[in-house]
Amino acid sequence: MILDHRLILLASPRQIGVLDWRPGRMHWLGEFSARSEGLAAFRQVILDHAGLPVLLVADTVDEDYRSEIMPHVQGNARNELLARKLKQVFRNARFTGAWRQDREATGRRDDRYLLSALTDADWLTPWLSVLHRERVPLSGITPLALACQHLLGKLRSNETHTLLACRLNNGLRLSYYLKGQLRFSRLIGGDTPTQLPGNAADEIAKTQLYLTGQRILPREARLHVLLLDPSGQLDSAQAQLNADPAFSVRVIDLPSLARALHIPDDFLAATPEIAPLAAIAGEDVQLNLAPPELLQHHTEFRWRRGLNLAAGSIALLGLVATAANWLYAQDLLDQTRQQAQQQQQFSTRYQAIARTFPIQTTAPEQLAQTVELARQLNAQPLDPNALLAPIGQALLTMPDIALDNLGWTLDPTVSGKAQLKLDAALTPFDGNYRAAMQRIDALIRTLQAMPAVRQVRLISSPVNADSSSTLSGKAYESNAAEAPAARFSLSLSYQADPS
Repeated sequence: MILDHRLILLASPRQIGVLDWRPGRMHWLGEFSARSEGLAAFRQVILDHAGLPVLLVADTVDEDYRSEIMPHVQGNARNELLARKLKQVFRNARFTGAWRQDREATGRRDDRYLLSALTDADWLTPWLSVLHRERVPLSGITPLALACQHLLGKLRSNETHTLLACRLNNGLRLSYYLKGQLRFSRLIGGDTPTQLPGNAADEIAKTQLYLTGQRILPREARLHVLLLDPSGQLDSAQAQLNADPAFSVRVIDLPSLARALHIPDDFLAATPEIAPLAAIAGEDVQLNLAPPELLQHHTEFRWRRGLNLAAGSIALLGLVATAANWLYAQDLLDQTRQQAQQQQQFSTRYQAIARTFPIQTTAPEQLAQTVELARQLNAQPLDPNALLAPIGQALLTMPDIALDNLGWTLDPTVSGKAQLKLDAALTPFDGNYRAAMQRIDALIRTLQAMPAVRQVRLISSPVNADSSSTLSGKAYESNAAEAPAARFSLSLSYQADPS
């Protein structure tokens, strides 16, 4: 709630009052005259509350209100239209503003605006100078009649045509509201004889005639008058006005007003001028008469507050994320400790159960070797006859090839598979290596045609066909005592038929 803390000023040509307001709490800081000592005291109050935004509520007779209907536009077009209209209606007035109240239900559906201005605001200059020198964030300048509109809302006044007669600071303010929205207001100064009860009733009747003549109030409409006077001087006007059927009058007493504003009765009785200030304190300013140059410090204030809020939000999110991660880490640590305890319990139970096992005379590795050996023994043995039959059949077809050596090794991983190595020689050999290689190739093709033979490779041959080798040896002589041998070696992959 510290973000809603603000000062609300009630300024009149004679004095200015300061209300320190925050939701659920308010403090009246006093009234200060327009003389030099009052300005100095006001400056000290502003310094004591530096950094707080300020809303200035103006209570003066030098004010004007106009109701205008203008085309419905938006954006820059609306701003330019309102600027031209305000310049046309109020000439060179510095403090002007427009409030879009409603939109017509028929026709072009134009917008209905309330234009307002302070026609003579020289008395505001000293107070605004103090605020500007101290760089106070001024949020706006609004008329007292608009604050009284929010007061009607707090009182839950639902009448269509309402005239609020409010006597504050020895002045009588008459404000007309159509469906709860401000349409007209006038202030009658306290130095005139109109403050007498009878004259107050006459001023209310004159205001009713003026509103009717300006077609602001329909002729057949009945005006509901609310009398608000902490001193009780307007109470006697109730009977005089109720005698006229054009009026219905109700007096607002201080206890009812205090209950509507949620403030103590004694505080309101001591400072009745805070009533409209308390009503507008937490509301948006709908009719702002301050020129843009006076709102610059408030714009900077909103930017700073927005950045602070963003930084605070990010910091809060960081703290929340950090807390969540810490809680998650603590949960993981708890789970780790629980699992470690469970593991210790399981290990203890396993060791207790293991001590009840019989003593093993054989190591587990030996048991694994025994199981593997048993598996190999239980596997279907390879039939030597089926292994040697393809080789014998191939050699029978080629009698000029003599078998020198034959060996094989079994594959322990695959049942019925073996790797064979065959060493043989060509006899007789007449020295024709080309013919020898052709006979060896024929043997390889014959072996590959056998059903159980999967692969046949030539390991060594009578002729070294490597291009990098060196030619050596002797030419064959036909009359030599011993004929040379053409020896070669083959590698065969054998896979027995599983059926």
